[in-house]
Amino acid sequence: MRLIPLILLLSILAPAFADEAGTPGEEPMADKPKVSVRFIYNFTKSLEDTRHFYSDLLGMEEMAFKPEWNYLCYKFGDLEFMFFGAKGELAPPTEYADQPGWMGGTLETTSWSVEVHEADFGKTVERLKAGGVPTLSAKPEWRVDSYWGFTVLDPSGYTVEVYTIPKQKPASKEWSD
Repeated sequence: MRLIPLILLLSILAPAFADEAGTPGEEPMADKPKVSVRFIYNFTKSLEDTRHFYSDLLGMEEMAFKPEWNYLCYKFGDLEFMFFGAKGELAPPTEYADQPGWMGGTLETTSWSVEVHEADFGKTVERLKAGGVPTLSAKPEWRVDSYWGFTVLDPSGYTVEVYTIPKQKPASKEWSD
């Protein structure tokens, strides 16, 4: 009798997982394999400064911090965003990266954006400014008529766009503290 509810549950859930894992027993397509990005590796000049920036100032939740392994990790869904302390001299970028959506960066290099919940965005910006983080502008900017963005450099010189998408467009396109 217990198998019937389990079979019913599996038949309901199976379509939801089909896009992710394919149909059970189905062979992957030979011409286009199913792949997923699971790990992104970054190097940093200072694991402790990087941890302070991402954990304390941005408020990201750590998955692991292992100083004895020279390792710091944040997890987002199935993606692990890792930092390792550089063993040698790390040449940080000297300017902001060029990213779509805002003007100011010119360096063609890797960068990323971090979404912050609308209710936490203002406090996050204040923590970054109070923490002495280099910023592209003095205050958040209204970008591509759809979101507030505040661009900063992390301790290793990587460009990080901190942004929020408000539920409603603001009446003014000027940020007010």
